[in-house]
Amino acid sequence: MWPTAVTLTCLLTAASLAQVSDSKRVVSIPFPLCSHIKYYTQVAQVLASRGHRVWVAMPTYMLEKRYLDTSGFTPIPYDSLPGMEQNIEALINAAYFDKKPGDLLLALRLCRDIFDSILRNDSFIAAVGQTKPDLIVIDNLSQFYVVSIIPYRLGVPFAFLGAFYSPHLMGVPFSPASTPHFLLPYSDTMTFFQRLYTTVTYIVLTIIDPTFPTEAVSMYAPEMPYLPLSALVAKTEIFLVERDHVLDYPQPTLPNVKLIGGTATGPAKVLPPEYRSFMDSGKEGVVIVSFGSYVLGLSKHISDKVLQVLLQLPMKSIFRSNLTSPDPTKILTAPWIPQNDLLGHPHTKVFVSHCGQNGQYEALYHAVPIVAMPLFYDQHYNAERVRVKGFAEVLDLKACTAEELMSTILTVANEPRYKQAVAKRSRLFRELYGVPTETAAYWLDHVMEYGGDYMRSAGQQMPFYQYVLLDVFIFILCVAALVVVVIYCLISAISRRFQKKKSKAE
Repeated sequence: MWPTAVTLTCLLTAASLAQVSDSKRVVSIPFPLCSHIKYYTQVAQVLASRGHRVWVAMPTYMLEKRYLDTSGFTPIPYDSLPGMEQNIEALINAAYFDKKPGDLLLALRLCRDIFDSILRNDSFIAAVGQTKPDLIVIDNLSQFYVVSIIPYRLGVPFAFLGAFYSPHLMGVPFSPASTPHFLLPYSDTMTFFQRLYTTVTYIVLTIIDPTFPTEAVSMYAPEMPYLPLSALVAKTEIFLVERDHVLDYPQPTLPNVKLIGGTATGPAKVLPPEYRSFMDSGKEGVVIVSFGSYVLGLSKHISDKVLQVLLQLPMKSIFRSNLTSPDPTKILTAPWIPQNDLLGHPHTKVFVSHCGQNGQYEALYHAVPIVAMPLFYDQHYNAERVRVKGFAEVLDLKACTAEELMSTILTVANEPRYKQAVAKRSRLFRELYGVPTETAAYWLDHVMEYGGDYMRSAGQQMPFYQYVLLDVFIFILCVAALVVVVIYCLISAISRRFQKKKSKAE
């Protein structure tokens, strides 16, 4: 059974004291997006506070922007794909704002280019090897599982940490009837056609998952003994999944698949002076608006709509955007904001969000209701789950009118049912999951000390045909077919003999 926050706090304290005298070396390789690297840096800082030496790999341009707190660990910079940020922005614009088809295939192609550039970067792999790591932690994103080839080449144990739950890739028995896929905007209570579509999605992605190149080991590590990528992934010490059954839906797991909640969140820190004075003066309430790291420049008609609404609201606003504020006393704009700390301020009343995973957990932790405006990828799934939980309303950023946006913000901010729903979920989350960065550090400590073999199910290491009992079903069908044939032959033989006797008698 998953430990309560009180029990886990005792475990974390004991483990922390033990680890100071038993320092390990940990290298983290997150997917090179700002939101992913953010929670990796926070887990790295907790590991460092427990006496470990920690490195986090990140693109050079992210270090240069200085948005991320790199205290407590050592960055391993590497050159990212040329124009990667621009490509991601273009992809989101094509998928949502322009409604161009094929956006998912473009996203998969971009992911493939990203891991290809990392796995062919010999100087980066050498830099990882020079740290002499005891454990390598890789982003738990199916498109990034191929990066497990790096620890395989270096002969180092590895673990996965990240937001995505892929039971069909983790070897977890599950039912598509109650386990919605994160690419579909469904809850765990589905109609017949939603269950049909979910089942077909899982089957297709299990058989021909384009993010899971089977021959990857031959391509990127020809000097190593060949393994199918699925067999390599199955060697992980542990899967740490940024999901839970408070914000998300109840999910089946195995002992080496731990649902830990969102590591991007935690207690709010002291705000920088310019934000603190703005928030403290917003006694009528403050709206936090963010559409993510890669949607800072909206098209003019959409940005005009958003600014029009924010100017008319009876509350102040902080808008993450490249735009210049038309009234800095009422609307503070900036390309980066300390989002978790702003959401933790007592004057924050509502969060207008694209429904990224990190932002949702920050809002949950600090009990802030949401106006959900999903744009891309898993954000439609995320928006649906907070709507179902009762602490959000969903709008289409592009299609809604200024009046609809204004009305929805005021409704979510002022109607008690939204605040009550999120406050209850927040209390549950804090009681059951505590501070997720501490939980992640605890389990990484644990597998460095004991390994993860004892938690690994035999089913996670079986070939697919054995795991789904294809060989057993085929054998049963063959036996049943044989029995039918034998019975048919016996009946035919008896029938022919009876006919012969009848003919002689006549």
